Amino acid sequence: MNLVKTLNNLIRSLIFFGGYLFLCSLALAQKSNTNANNAVPARSATLATSQAITNVITQNTFSGFGAFRFRLGEQAQPQEGVGMAAGEDSNWSIWATPVVSSFKNNIAPYTSTGRVALALAGIEYNYNDFMISGVSLAFDSTNSNTNYNGGTYKSTGTTLSPYLVYQINDAWMTDWSVGFGSSKPTTTSSLYGTGNTSSDRFFAAAGLSHRAELSAPFVLSQRISYNYYRDDLAGYTSSNNTINIPFSSYLYQTKLGATLAYEKPGFSPFITVSQIFNQQRYSIEGQSPSTFGSTYQTITGINVSKGIVYGTAAYQMERGATQFRIYGGIRF
Repeated sequence: MNLVKTLNNLIRSLIFFGGYLFLCSLALAQKSNTNANNAVPARSATLATSQAITNVITQNTFSGFGAFRFRLGEQAQPQEGVGMAAGEDSNWSIWATPVVSSFKNNIAPYTSTGRVALALAGIEYNYNDFMISGVSLAFDSTNSNTNYNGGTYKSTGTTLSPYLVYQINDAWMTDWSVGFGSSKPTTTSSLYGTGNTSSDRFFAAAGLSHRAELSAPFVLSQRISYNYYRDDLAGYTSSNNTINIPFSSYLYQTKLGATLAYEKPGFSPFITVSQIFNQQRYSIEGQSPSTFGSTYQTITGINVSKGIVYGTAAYQMERGATQFRIYGGIRF
Protein backbone atom coordinates (compact mmCIF):
# COMPACT_ATOMS: atom_id res chain seq x y z
CA MET A 1 0.00 0.00 0.00
CA ASN A 2 2.81 2.40 0.80
CA LEU A 3 4.38 1.73 -2.60
CA VAL A 4 1.10 2.44 -4.42
CA LYS A 5 0.60 5.62 -2.44
CA THR A 6 4.16 6.73 -3.20
CA LEU A 7 3.66 6.11 -6.93
CA ASN A 8 0.40 8.08 -6.93
CA ASN A 9 2.09 11.01 -5.20
CA LEU A 10 4.95 10.85 -7.70
CA ILE A 11 2.58 10.84 -10.69
CA ARG A 12 0.58 13.74 -9.20
CA SER A 13 3.80 15.70 -8.67
CA LEU A 14 4.92 15.06 -12.25
CA ILE A 15 1.57 16.26 -13.59
CA PHE A 16 1.73 19.44 -11.51
CA PHE A 17 5.34 20.03 -12.52
CA GLY A 18 4.53 19.48 -16.22
CA GLY A 19 1.65 21.92 -15.99
CA TYR A 20 3.90 24.45 -14.26
CA LEU A 21 6.51 24.15 -17.02
CA PHE A 22 3.80 24.58 -19.68
CA LEU A 23 2.48 27.74 -18.04
CA CYS A 24 6.02 29.05 -17.70
CA SER A 25 6.67 28.42 -21.39
CA LEU A 26 3.56 30.43 -22.26
CA ALA A 27 4.63 33.24 -20.00
CA LEU A 28 8.15 33.24 -21.45
CA ALA A 29 7.07 33.02 -25.13
CA GLN A 30 8.65 35.81 -27.15
CA LYS A 31 6.50 38.71 -28.13
CA SER A 32 7.60 40.84 -31.03
CA ASN A 33 6.54 44.09 -32.66
CA THR A 34 7.86 42.85 -35.99
CA ASN A 35 4.74 44.17 -37.72
CA ALA A 36 6.05 47.69 -37.08
CA ASN A 37 8.88 46.74 -39.44
CA ASN A 38 6.59 44.91 -41.87
CA ALA A 39 4.50 48.08 -42.15
CA VAL A 40 7.24 49.71 -44.29
CA PRO A 41 7.09 47.31 -47.30
CA ALA A 42 3.33 46.95 -46.81
CA ARG A 43 2.93 50.71 -47.13
CA SER A 44 5.22 50.73 -50.19
CA ALA A 45 2.69 48.53 -52.02
CA THR A 46 -0.18 50.79 -50.96
CA LEU A 47 1.70 53.93 -52.06
CA ALA A 48 2.69 52.37 -55.38
CA THR A 49 -0.91 51.42 -56.15
CA SER A 50 -2.32 54.82 -55.24
CA GLN A 51 0.41 56.71 -57.11
CA ALA A 52 -0.02 54.53 -60.20
CA ILE A 53 -3.72 55.38 -60.41
CA THR A 54 -3.03 59.09 -59.88
CA ASN A 55 -0.30 59.03 -62.52
CA VAL A 56 -2.60 57.36 -65.04
CA ILE A 57 -5.09 60.16 -64.43
CA THR A 58 -2.75 63.15 -64.41
CA GLN A 59 0.81 62.51 -65.53
CA ASN A 60 0.99 60.94 -68.96
CA THR A 61 -0.38 63.40 -71.52
CA PHE A 62 -0.75 60.59 -74.03
CA SER A 63 -2.95 58.35 -71.88
CA GLY A 64 -6.72 58.24 -71.93
CA PHE A 65 -7.01 60.62 -68.97
CA GLY A 66 -3.74 62.51 -68.85
CA ALA A 67 -4.46 64.66 -71.89
CA PHE A 68 -7.75 65.67 -70.33
CA ARG A 69 -7.84 68.74 -72.53
CA PHE A 70 -8.37 66.33 -75.45
CA ARG A 71 -11.10 64.36 -73.72
CA LEU A 72 -12.74 66.92 -71.46
CA GLY A 73 -13.90 70.24 -72.79
CA GLU A 74 -11.51 71.24 -75.55
CA GLN A 75 -12.98 70.43 -78.94
CA ALA A 76 -9.68 70.66 -80.85
CA GLN A 77 -8.43 67.33 -82.13
CA PRO A 78 -5.15 66.01 -80.68
CA GLN A 79 -1.96 66.30 -82.63
CA GLU A 80 -0.96 63.49 -84.91
CA GLY A 81 0.80 60.76 -82.96
CA VAL A 82 -0.87 61.66 -79.65
CA GLY A 83 -4.17 59.98 -80.30
CA MET A 84 -7.38 59.51 -78.33
CA ALA A 85 -9.01 56.45 -76.90
CA ALA A 86 -10.59 54.42 -79.65
CA GLY A 87 -14.31 54.30 -79.88
CA GLU A 88 -14.86 58.08 -79.99
CA ASP A 89 -18.55 57.49 -80.65
CA SER A 90 -18.85 55.64 -77.35
CA ASN A 91 -18.64 57.07 -73.84
CA TRP A 92 -17.13 53.82 -72.54
CA SER A 93 -13.47 52.84 -72.69
CA ILE A 94 -11.11 50.39 -71.00
CA TRP A 95 -7.42 50.61 -70.21
CA ALA A 96 -4.64 48.48 -68.81
CA THR A 97 -1.10 49.19 -67.61
CA PRO A 98 1.77 47.45 -65.81
CA VAL A 99 3.86 49.29 -63.21
CA VAL A 100 7.24 48.41 -61.69
CA SER A 101 8.21 50.39 -58.61
CA SER A 102 11.51 49.97 -56.75
CA PHE A 103 11.90 51.41 -53.26
CA LYS A 104 14.78 51.96 -50.89
CA ASN A 105 14.02 53.12 -47.38
CA ASN A 106 17.10 54.56 -45.66
CA ILE A 107 15.28 55.63 -42.51
CA ALA A 108 16.61 53.75 -39.48
CA PRO A 109 15.64 51.43 -37.94
CA TYR A 110 13.33 50.35 -40.79
CA THR A 111 15.89 50.16 -43.60
CA SER A 112 14.68 48.05 -46.50
CA THR A 113 14.92 47.65 -50.25
CA GLY A 114 12.54 46.00 -52.63
CA ARG A 115 10.26 46.07 -55.61
CA VAL A 116 6.52 46.29 -56.15
CA ALA A 117 5.15 44.99 -59.46
CA LEU A 118 1.60 45.98 -60.39
CA ALA A 119 -0.86 45.06 -63.13
CA LEU A 120 -3.80 47.45 -63.38
CA ALA A 121 -6.89 47.47 -65.59
CA GLY A 122 -9.90 49.74 -65.55
CA ILE A 123 -13.16 50.68 -67.17
CA GLU A 124 -14.44 54.25 -67.34
CA TYR A 125 -17.34 56.36 -68.58
CA ASN A 126 -17.18 59.88 -70.05
CA TYR A 127 -20.05 62.15 -69.00
CA ASN A 128 -20.41 64.55 -71.93
CA ASP A 129 -16.82 65.79 -71.82
CA PHE A 130 -16.86 67.30 -68.34
CA MET A 131 -16.47 64.29 -66.02
CA ILE A 132 -15.01 60.81 -66.10
CA SER A 133 -15.73 58.09 -63.56
CA GLY A 134 -14.41 54.57 -63.47
CA VAL A 135 -13.06 51.71 -61.45
CA SER A 136 -9.72 49.91 -61.60
CA LEU A 137 -8.48 46.57 -60.33
CA ALA A 138 -4.83 46.17 -59.36
CA PHE A 139 -2.82 43.02 -58.69
CA ASP A 140 0.42 43.58 -56.81
CA SER A 141 3.48 41.55 -55.89
CA THR A 142 5.97 42.85 -53.31
CA ASN A 143 9.44 41.40 -52.85
CA SER A 144 11.73 43.13 -50.35
CA ASN A 145 14.76 42.63 -48.14
CA THR A 146 14.14 43.91 -44.63
CA ASN A 147 17.70 44.85 -43.76
CA TYR A 148 16.85 45.86 -40.19
CA ASN A 149 16.13 42.28 -39.13
CA GLY A 150 18.10 40.28 -41.68
CA GLY A 151 14.93 39.03 -43.29
CA THR A 152 12.53 39.28 -46.20
CA TYR A 153 8.95 40.40 -46.84
CA LYS A 154 7.01 38.98 -49.77
CA SER A 155 3.34 39.40 -50.56
CA THR A 156 0.72 39.29 -53.26
CA GLY A 157 -2.47 41.31 -53.13
CA THR A 158 -5.37 42.98 -54.92
CA THR A 159 -6.88 46.47 -54.73
CA LEU A 160 -10.20 47.77 -56.06
CA SER A 161 -10.19 51.53 -56.74
CA PRO A 162 -13.10 53.71 -57.87
CA TYR A 163 -12.04 57.12 -59.22
CA LEU A 164 -13.51 60.32 -60.62
CA VAL A 165 -12.08 63.16 -62.73
CA TYR A 166 -13.97 66.44 -63.07
CA GLN A 167 -13.01 69.36 -65.28
CA ILE A 168 -13.94 72.61 -63.56
CA ASN A 169 -13.06 74.76 -66.59
CA ASP A 170 -10.51 74.83 -69.42
CA ALA A 171 -7.58 75.19 -67.01
CA TRP A 172 -8.63 73.45 -63.78
CA MET A 173 -9.25 69.79 -63.04
CA THR A 174 -9.89 67.83 -59.85
CA ASP A 175 -9.44 64.09 -59.34
CA TRP A 176 -10.56 61.73 -56.58
CA SER A 177 -9.79 58.08 -55.91
CA VAL A 178 -10.14 55.53 -53.13
CA GLY A 179 -8.77 52.03 -52.81
CA PHE A 180 -9.69 48.93 -50.82
CA GLY A 181 -7.35 45.96 -50.85
CA SER A 182 -5.70 43.05 -49.06
CA SER A 183 -2.54 40.98 -49.33
CA LYS A 184 -0.97 37.79 -47.95
CA PRO A 185 2.57 38.53 -46.69
CA THR A 186 5.20 35.90 -45.94
CA THR A 187 8.03 37.07 -43.70
CA THR A 188 11.42 35.79 -42.61
CA SER A 189 13.72 37.10 -39.90
CA SER A 190 17.08 36.08 -38.52
CA LEU A 191 15.66 36.56 -35.02
CA TYR A 192 12.05 35.44 -35.26
CA GLY A 193 11.95 32.78 -37.97
CA THR A 194 9.31 32.63 -40.69
CA GLY A 195 5.63 33.48 -40.63
CA ASN A 196 2.50 34.04 -42.69
CA THR A 197 -0.02 36.77 -42.06
CA SER A 198 -2.58 38.98 -43.79
CA SER A 199 -2.77 42.71 -44.43
CA ASP A 200 -5.63 45.04 -45.33
CA ARG A 201 -5.12 48.41 -47.00
CA PHE A 202 -7.13 51.53 -47.68
CA PHE A 203 -6.24 54.81 -49.33
CA ALA A 204 -8.03 57.97 -50.38
CA ALA A 205 -6.56 60.67 -52.64
CA ALA A 206 -7.83 64.06 -53.83
CA GLY A 207 -6.04 66.44 -56.14
CA LEU A 208 -6.49 69.80 -57.81
CA SER A 209 -4.52 70.57 -60.98
CA HIS A 210 -4.03 73.73 -63.05
CA ARG A 211 -2.62 73.72 -66.57
CA ALA A 212 -1.02 76.75 -68.21
CA GLU A 213 0.21 76.90 -71.81
CA LEU A 214 3.58 78.64 -71.95
CA SER A 215 5.55 79.43 -75.08
CA ALA A 216 4.97 76.38 -77.27
CA PRO A 217 5.77 73.58 -76.76
CA PHE A 218 6.23 74.17 -73.00
CA VAL A 219 3.40 73.50 -70.53
CA LEU A 220 3.36 74.23 -66.80
CA SER A 221 1.06 72.27 -64.49
CA GLN A 222 0.61 73.02 -60.80
CA ARG A 223 -0.93 70.50 -58.45
CA ILE A 224 -1.94 70.17 -54.81
CA SER A 225 -3.05 66.84 -53.39
CA TYR A 226 -3.99 65.23 -50.10
CA ASN A 227 -3.59 61.50 -49.49
CA TYR A 228 -4.52 59.17 -46.65
CA TYR A 229 -3.03 55.68 -46.34
CA ARG A 230 -3.85 52.94 -43.84
CA ASP A 231 -2.29 49.47 -43.56
CA ASP A 232 -3.59 46.92 -41.06
CA LEU A 233 -1.35 43.91 -40.42
CA ALA A 234 -2.88 40.96 -38.59
CA GLY A 235 -1.12 39.26 -35.70
CA TYR A 236 0.63 35.94 -36.29
CA THR A 237 2.96 33.43 -34.67
CA SER A 238 6.38 32.84 -36.22
CA SER A 239 7.99 29.46 -36.72
CA ASN A 240 9.98 29.81 -33.46
CA ASN A 241 6.79 30.51 -31.48
CA THR A 242 7.28 34.30 -31.46
CA ILE A 243 3.97 36.11 -31.12
CA ASN A 244 3.77 39.09 -33.50
CA ILE A 245 1.05 41.45 -32.38
CA PRO A 246 -1.42 43.18 -34.75
CA PHE A 247 -0.32 46.57 -36.01
CA SER A 248 -1.81 49.45 -38.01
CA SER A 249 0.05 52.26 -39.78
CA TYR A 250 -1.55 55.58 -40.77
CA LEU A 251 0.01 58.16 -43.10
CA TYR A 252 -1.45 61.58 -43.93
CA GLN A 253 0.30 63.28 -46.84
CA THR A 254 -0.03 66.73 -48.40
CA LYS A 255 1.88 67.49 -51.58
CA LEU A 256 2.47 70.79 -53.39
CA GLY A 257 4.22 70.66 -56.75
CA ALA A 258 4.67 71.84 -60.31
CA THR A 259 5.53 70.05 -63.55
CA LEU A 260 7.26 71.57 -66.55
CA ALA A 261 6.75 69.53 -69.73
CA TYR A 262 8.06 69.83 -73.27
CA GLU A 263 5.19 68.48 -75.35
CA LYS A 264 5.77 67.18 -78.85
CA PRO A 265 3.73 64.63 -80.81
CA GLY A 266 4.51 61.25 -79.31
CA PHE A 267 7.28 62.59 -77.07
CA SER A 268 7.14 64.61 -73.84
CA PRO A 269 10.00 64.85 -71.32
CA PHE A 270 9.06 66.43 -68.00
CA ILE A 271 10.37 67.39 -64.59
CA THR A 272 8.32 67.70 -61.40
CA VAL A 273 9.39 69.39 -58.18
CA SER A 274 7.24 68.95 -55.06
CA GLN A 275 7.27 69.51 -51.34
CA ILE A 276 5.69 66.75 -49.24
CA PHE A 277 4.38 67.10 -45.69
CA ASN A 278 3.85 63.83 -43.81
CA GLN A 279 2.03 63.04 -40.60
CA GLN A 280 2.34 59.49 -39.36
CA ARG A 281 0.87 57.56 -36.47
CA TYR A 282 0.57 53.94 -35.37
CA SER A 283 -1.92 51.83 -33.47
CA ILE A 284 0.83 51.26 -30.85
CA GLU A 285 2.38 54.28 -29.18
CA GLY A 286 6.12 54.84 -28.92
CA GLN A 287 7.11 53.65 -32.39
CA SER A 288 9.83 55.42 -34.34
CA PRO A 289 8.57 57.19 -37.48
CA SER A 290 9.42 55.59 -40.81
CA THR A 291 8.83 58.76 -42.84
CA PHE A 292 10.22 62.28 -42.62
CA GLY A 293 7.88 65.04 -41.49
CA SER A 294 8.79 67.13 -44.51
CA THR A 295 10.74 66.26 -47.63
CA TYR A 296 11.34 67.42 -51.15
CA GLN A 297 10.53 65.22 -54.12
CA THR A 298 11.80 65.45 -57.69
CA ILE A 299 10.61 63.38 -60.62
CA THR A 300 12.29 63.39 -64.00
CA GLY A 301 10.87 61.35 -66.81
CA ILE A 302 9.56 61.00 -70.29
CA ASN A 303 6.16 60.18 -71.75
CA VAL A 304 6.06 58.45 -75.13
CA SER A 305 3.33 57.37 -77.50
CA LYS A 306 3.18 55.37 -80.70
CA GLY A 307 -0.19 54.58 -82.19
CA ILE A 308 -2.40 53.08 -79.47
CA VAL A 309 0.55 52.37 -77.13
CA TYR A 310 1.83 54.85 -74.55
CA GLY A 311 4.29 54.70 -71.69
CA THR A 312 6.23 56.55 -69.02
CA ALA A 313 9.65 56.09 -67.46
CA ALA A 314 10.41 58.24 -64.43
CA TYR A 315 12.99 58.45 -61.67
CA GLN A 316 11.79 59.77 -58.33
CA MET A 317 14.04 61.01 -55.56
CA GLU A 318 13.26 62.29 -52.11
CA ARG A 319 14.88 62.42 -48.71
CA GLY A 320 15.60 58.87 -47.56
CA ALA A 321 14.06 57.14 -50.58
CA THR A 322 14.36 56.71 -54.32
CA GLN A 323 12.06 55.11 -56.84
CA PHE A 324 12.16 54.13 -60.49
CA ARG A 325 8.81 53.82 -62.17
CA ILE A 326 8.05 52.47 -65.60
CA TYR A 327 4.67 51.67 -67.03
CA GLY A 328 2.81 51.43 -70.32
CA GLY A 329 -0.69 51.18 -71.58
CA ILE A 330 -2.91 50.60 -74.59
CA ARG A 331 -5.86 52.73 -75.57
CA PHE A 332 -8.71 50.52 -76.75
